[in-house]
Amino acid sequence: MTGLSGVRGLRTAALISIVLGAGAAPAQPLCEFTPAADTGPRMPGLIIGADALLPDGRRPGHGVHVRGNGGIGRVTDFDTLRTAYPDAAVLDCRGLAVLSPGFVNAHEHPATSYAFPDPNLHPGYAHRDEWRLGAGGKTPLPIPERYRFAPENPRMSAVLTAVELRHLLGGATTIAGSGGAPGVIRNIGRHERPGDLALYDAEADVRTFPFSFSVVEDLADECRGGPAHTFPPGEDDDLTFMAYVPHVGEGRAASCAARAEVARYLERVRRRDRRYSLVHGVATDRDDYAVMREFDVTLVWSPRSNLALYGETIDLGAALASGVRIALSTDWSPSGSLNMREEVRCARRVAEASGAGLSAEALWRMATASGAYALGLEDRFGTIRPGLRADLMLVRHAGGDPYESVLTAGGEDVLAMWVDGRALLLSPALDARLSERECATLPGVAPRVCGVLEDLGLSPVRFADLTRDAVPVNDVRRQAPCEP
Repeated sequence: MTGLSGVRGLRTAALISIVLGAGAAPAQPLCEFTPAADTGPRMPGLIIGADALLPDGRRPGHGVHVRGNGGIGRVTDFDTLRTAYPDAAVLDCRGLAVLSPGFVNAHEHPATSYAFPDPNLHPGYAHRDEWRLGAGGKTPLPIPERYRFAPENPRMSAVLTAVELRHLLGGATTIAGSGGAPGVIRNIGRHERPGDLALYDAEADVRTFPFSFSVVEDLADECRGGPAHTFPPGEDDDLTFMAYVPHVGEGRAASCAARAEVARYLERVRRRDRRYSLVHGVATDRDDYAVMREFDVTLVWSPRSNLALYGETIDLGAALASGVRIALSTDWSPSGSLNMREEVRCARRVAEASGAGLSAEALWRMATASGAYALGLEDRFGTIRPGLRADLMLVRHAGGDPYESVLTAGGEDVLAMWVDGRALLLSPALDARLSERECATLPGVAPRVCGVLEDLGLSPVRFADLTRDAVPVNDVRRQAPCEP
C-alpha cells in the first residue's frame, strides 16, 4: 500500500531528481518523518500526527493510524499510537497542519466536466429543459461530448484524469457521477458495464432525471390546468440497496414543471425503502424542507450552477431553519464550480447575501460527511473514524480556525492527499518517502502528483500537451460566475 508499508527511502534520490531536477537540494521537510521499521511481510502502517477534524470536533495534536490495507485504524492521542504501533511509519505534523477527511463531491458529471462555460451561458432559464432542449423558444446551450476513459485514446484518458486531479487539488477525494478515470479519485456510480467495475468502487444510483428527459413538454397540459400527467414507473425502482441521487426541481420556483417534479419526488420518498437525496432542488420551499427533514432526504446543493443558469438557488435560510441535511457539490464545469473549495466560496456568498449564517465548520460538514450520507456511503468514507477508508487531506495550519484552513487552502497549503491510504498528492515540504510511486511536478501545480502519470505512461510535458484545451487543473478564472 503506497506510503504505508515498506517506506524505506530506496527511491528517495530518484524522486527528488524528478521533482527538483538533477543536482537540486531538497527543501527542509515541514514535518518530521520516520520510516517504518523493517518488519518483513507485516504492514505496520502510517501514523499521522496533526490537528485532526473528527466527527465530534477538533482534536489538536491527535494521531490517526492508517492501516496497511488503506483503512483507518485507531484514532487517539498521538503518543498512545506511537506506543501501540512502534514499527509504524510516522508523519508528525502536530502544530503545523490539519488532517481532515477529503471532500465528498456528491454530484458531478465527470464525463463532460472538462469544458469551459459556453459564451452564451446566462441566468435567464426557468427550467433545465430550456437550456438543454430549447423548450419555450429559449436558445439551448451545447452539451459537451461525453468522454470515456480508454487506453487506446490517450487524449480522452488524459483529459478525464485532469478532471480528477483538478478536484483532488480542490480537496475532494470522492466524486459521484458517471465517467471519470480509474485509479485517481474515488468514483461513485452504478455498475452497468464491465468497465464500471474498475471505475466505480462504491455504488449509488446517480441517474440524472427521475421522471423523463423532457419534463416541460410532458407536463405542458397539466401546467395549463389540464389533467395530471402520469409518468411511467421507473425501470430501476427496485434498486433499494443503493441510494437514489437524481436531479429534482431543477428550475426556478416559478416553474410549474420544476415544482411538479419536487411534489412527485417527495411522494416517492415516503416509501422509506431506500436512502433518498435530491440534487439541485432550486424550486424547493419551506414546506418541502419539512418533508425532506421528516423523511431524511439530503439536499445536494450546487449554488454556482443554479445561479449561472436560473438566476436563483434554494431558500438557504428556510432550509437551514428546517434542519434539512445539505451536501455541497460542483455539478460540472460548463456552469458550476471547478472544484469544491470554489463551491464553498460560492455557498458563502449566497449565505451572506441571504443573511443566513454558515460557519466554517458547517460548510466543512456539508463538504464531507453530508456528501457521504447523501450517497448512502457514510460507513465507507467522509469522516475520520476507525474502519472507514483513509481518504484524507493534510493542509498547513498556522493558527486560527482549522476548518477555515481546510476550506481555503491554496495549492501551496496542500501538503498531502490520500485516497485509500495511497498518497496521490505530496508537497515538496514533506518527505518524498511518503510515496512509493514516482512523484512528478506539473507546471503551476505546487504539490507533486504521485503515480498517476506513471500509470498513464505519460510525462508531465505530454500530459500538459494532451490536456491543453481542457479546463486546467489549477486555474479557476474561467469558471461560471457566482452572483447571488
